[in-house]
Amino acid sequence: MSDFFKPFFRFVPVSGLATFVDFGASYLVFNYLSFSNVWATVFGNFLGGIVGFILSRFWVFQDSKTEESRWQLIKYILVSAGNSLMNTLGVLGLSKVITADYLIIRALVGTFVFVVYSYGLNRWFVFNARNHEKISI
Repeated sequence: MSDFFKPFFRFVPVSGLATFVDFGASYLVFNYLSFSNVWATVFGNFLGGIVGFILSRFWVFQDSKTEESRWQLIKYILVSAGNSLMNTLGVLGLSKVITADYLIIRALVGTFVFVVYSYGLNRWFVFNARNHEKISI
């Protein structure tokens, strides 16, 4: 299998698991701990992001050099924020153009963002050892 597709086919189930953790945690704290929908979403995104980062780093891209972890995490947070923004704006925009159920629109936008944005940036920006420039904060 080519160097492009091997990590891609590992990235798909990892993203699915991270999404499951995100939605599951959001559902539980919203329904059983009375979190607001906003805080439940933030909590779920946070847990899903942790799962996604750890599995992507150690299994999908197999880039576990300790000295790179801080920069990978910073870049992962930036990519995740962009992902969230693109999904939010995409759902907002597409729902103004077509009339469909929210979950269908969410799935369409999420799939597009996943294929076009998430995998590429995680592969070539976050977990690419040649790209770990020291970021001054």
